[in-house]
Amino acid sequence: MATDDAPTGHDEQDTPSVRQLLHAATGDRDAEAKALADRADANIAEEDAERAVKRAHGDQVGEPSPDRDVASPEDAEAVARAREP
Repeated sequence: MATDDAPTGHDEQDTPSVRQLLHAATGDRDAEAKALADRADANIAEEDAERAVKRAHGDQVGEPSPDRDVASPEDAEAVARAREP
């Protein structure tokens, strides 16, 4: 049995920040994307974070949604890699 407060089955680095969760809950996609970009590596552009946020919420037509409702830095990195030539 886990003795800490972290949810079991998830890596700590995959936990969204409180700021990102707040903006996700209020529907402020721009602020949520900024929070994700701040949480991700420095090489992730805010535009990539915004696209990852939209994907997570199902706002991107024709693109698959991830398994979770809040985008992760890995989702933003995948968007950035897909954008590269």
